[in-house]
Amino acid sequence: MHKWLTLILVAFSLLATVEARGTPESAVMALINNARSAGTRCNGGGGVRLNRLTFNATLARAADGQARTMAARGVVSHYFNGIGPRTRVARAGYRFSRMSEIIFMGSGSASRAVGWWQRSRVHCQAMMNRHYTQFGAAYSGGAWVVVMALPAKR
Repeated sequence: MHKWLTLILVAFSLLATVEARGTPESAVMALINNARSAGTRCNGGGGVRLNRLTFNATLARAADGQARTMAARGVVSHYFNGIGPRTRVARAGYRFSRMSEIIFMGSGSASRAVGWWQRSRVHCQAMMNRHYTQFGAAYSGGAWVVVMALPAKR
């Protein structure tokens, strides 16, 4: 237990440095990669150290559109006007074989969003999905969106 507490404290220390120097998007991506590298255990899965995800600009654009829509409407939802994450990502021009979108709305830092996702079984399992290799993130007006995916084979 002491080992995990130390690891969490180190992660939050690193977060303070990342958030002070970078964008909210880079902070949330760093925290997700730290969780994957540490083998974060989810309720019902996880516990295995995973490779870090790499940034993908197309996924970031898809995330940005959703974050802006959520912020403008003040609503937390994966769907607007009948369009969901899979359609948005495909329309952005990203061909995937697997993908997930995780969202959070609320004032606060990247650590607050990632902490909430880690406490949510379904969101944590998405973050810790061993198949994903790429991701993009966006923050707008209190809305956080992260899209993680495995590109389709060409």
